[in-house]
Amino acid sequence: MTAKLAAAVSMSGHVETVMTTCSPRILAGAALALLLMTGSAALAKKVTVVPGDRPIAVDIPASWKVTTIDRGIQARTADDEVYLWFESYKPAQFTALLGEHNAYFKEQGVKVTGEGQSKEVDFPTYVLKVTEYPATYEGKPTVLRYLSVVPKADGLRSLLVSYWASPAGDKTYDAQTNAILNSLAASYDGR
Repeated sequence: MTAKLAAAVSMSGHVETVMTTCSPRILAGAALALLLMTGSAALAKKVTVVPGDRPIAVDIPASWKVTTIDRGIQARTADDEVYLWFESYKPAQFTALLGEHNAYFKEQGVKVTGEGQSKEVDFPTYVLKVTEYPATYEGKPTVLRYLSVVPKADGLRSLLVSYWASPAGDKTYDAQTNAILNSLAASYDGR
């Protein structure tokens, strides 16, 4: 994943920006995210989300709460307005993983109200798929997105990044979320 791509899949931006060239808004967001990453290294904690010989890690803001889950980590803002899950899985586990997510969101009161809109981007070593679902929480709009990183090499684990946020939290934490995604891109790129 490149920094340009990480900026293109901005959590508050529309999924459609993945397939287009970067607009000034996206470039400004990427620059801000890069500034936040380089200027706040002491304010972030590096967390491994895919273990192995070449682990994949993300930088999570120190103010976010991080917990270990079965397949990776959950990160959430202190006010519970934004949740991110990073889950490593083998292709045969994907259906079970989605079933777990569907059950969790149903239990939380999240209702998907339509078909997901997906975009897929092909890279030399992996495929990135971004899907955004129209959804409500307690009868009000909520933000629900998935990013799936699927390596092309056999035997490597895939990564599902799930994002759930209130519309206000989506805006408030946009820069921090972009910094997290840029750190993920840097980890995949080996930077």
